Amino acid sequence: MNKIKKIYILSFIFSLHIAVSAYVNSTFLTKFFNEDYIGILYTVASVLTLFIFSQSAKILKHIGNRRLILIFLIINMISLIGLITSSIPYIIGASFVLFSLTNTLVLFCIDIFIEHFSDRINTGKTRGAYLTIINTAYMLSPLIAAFMITKEGGYKAIYLLAFLMVALMTIGLVFSVKTFKDGTYKREPFFQTLKYLRINKHMFSIVFINLLLQFFFAWMVVYTPIYLINHLNFNWSQVGIIFTIMLAPFVFLGLPIGYIIDKYHVSKRKLLSIGFVIMILSTISISFMSSTSVIFWGIILFATRIGASIIETTGEIYFFSHITDEDAYLLGIYRDMYPVAYIIAPVIATLIFIILPFNYLFIILGIIMLSGFYFISKLKNNHINNEYTIPNANQ
Repeated sequence: MNKIKKIYILSFIFSLHIAVSAYVNSTFLTKFFNEDYIGILYTVASVLTLFIFSQSAKILKHIGNRRLILIFLIINMISLIGLITSSIPYIIGASFVLFSLTNTLVLFCIDIFIEHFSDRINTGKTRGAYLTIINTAYMLSPLIAAFMITKEGGYKAIYLLAFLMVALMTIGLVFSVKTFKDGTYKREPFFQTLKYLRINKHMFSIVFINLLLQFFFAWMVVYTPIYLINHLNFNWSQVGIIFTIMLAPFVFLGLPIGYIIDKYHVSKRKLLSIGFVIMILSTISISFMSSTSVIFWGIILFATRIGASIIETTGEIYFFSHITDEDAYLLGIYRDMYPVAYIIAPVIATLIFIILPFNYLFIILGIIMLSGFYFISKLKNNHINNEYTIPNANQ
């Protein structure tokens, strides 16, 4: 089995470990904290993640990607032990912050492995396959989570399962990347990177589109479970079915989108525009839904993820066709958008709670997503820029 396939398998295991808890974290935390302030924990984790990302090239140069990911995995396991064994709010909060923090950082390290072992000519196929694999884990996870909560001991059982999976991931990684050699990670100063993005507006635009997508995910992951369970009185068995239907587009669309971009050079700008239209209209419609039908909610949330899947796959292909595995500072900025979104989204949502009912969150989210069309217009409408070069600090 070649290296990239091994990384795919390990990515699936680790993504399942993240996904099985992703949609239950916020409701689990409401047992220890007021629901209006759950976003603060996400914000703290995101600020810390953002700081580490800002130092990523320096850290990678001194430690190396292989050792760095193992450090993050060990911290991740320690944080899960805290979530499993403690009922003290301070320990739960700190453990959740470390868990969320290291989840993001491990995925960053995996990105570097994939860029190193993959063929740049088939960027669409590589990224499409990777996204399909990790999104399969996300699609399976709601049913697993619902079963664990209702049948096997509640939330603690979910974190125990996550611990077993991350332990398996760690063992597999030790034997799968023995031959990995770190490249020369470029260390552009933060403001030099921002200067580069201002000059290369298409790269700034794809980074901002990723910020909007991560903002959408942050908003929906934190507040959709709370809305369905605490406000519409669904139980976890029903929510597990709804979320499984909801996440199906990420599994079925990733590879086809990557294929048509590689094979037919379909305009990425058109694909992104289609994705935003679908995502915006379906998200806004949530605010007007009073039905308690599992199938109805599964369909409307399924529609939101059709749009999000198109945006995610197309955006990843655009970005990764313009960088190499050594461009850690650009990859860091791109992945920064995940923690940035988890800083901004909960703060805005908390302010909205002051003046508007809970269901209005989804109207506001749809309106914010409209800004995506401006940034789509700034992208290059080509396939892969073979003359692309990464700037240095003297440019």
